[in-house]
Amino acid sequence: MPKPDKKQEILTAALKVFARYGFKKATVEDVAKEVSMTKSNLYFYVSSKRELYEQSIRDALTKWRDSVAAAIAEKDNAIEKFKVMAVKSYEYLADDEQLRSILIQDPGIFTLSPAEDRFYEINQGAMLLIKDILEQGIDEGLFIEVDVDHTTEFLFSVYIMFLIKTYIKSEGVSAFGMYEQGTSLVLRGLCRTDP
Repeated sequence: MPKPDKKQEILTAALKVFARYGFKKATVEDVAKEVSMTKSNLYFYVSSKRELYEQSIRDALTKWRDSVAAAIAEKDNAIEKFKVMAVKSYEYLADDEQLRSILIQDPGIFTLSPAEDRFYEINQGAMLLIKDILEQGIDEGLFIEVDVDHTTEFLFSVYIMFLIKTYIKSEGVSAFGMYEQGTSLVLRGLCRTDP
């Protein structure tokens, strides 16, 4: 049975290789070389280049979501959680050059259609973070009553749109300013009192 830490090493190396060369030009041999393995040994962990690509992205997206969840867990009230979630989830790609490079090369990773979402379960987990914050805010009397499911989908869709504008379409500072203003506007609309 494959060692979990070796698998993680392979996924990390694969992300690096795919970020450098793109899916089409990268080879399984490139990844194997990056982790000092033979190609045949690497196939003990994955069955194809496509599987390696998808698993490396899945791993990177999960780390992104988990880092946001950890930051949220450090806060108590829903307003603080919402602010931290908005900032951490948006700024993450500014520091993750490899994932950002892959997203630029494969913008289809971000989609607003669940039917086309190759990483649906990870995105559902991200949406659950939003939903939990909304429910907590309503329970605490800090947020107005809203349809939590629809509001979660709306907020996640806006978030994805801004990720695309900022990191894929390279609208950078301009999109970031809009995102900050939009987050502030959403909070003023959700909160019974000024946060």
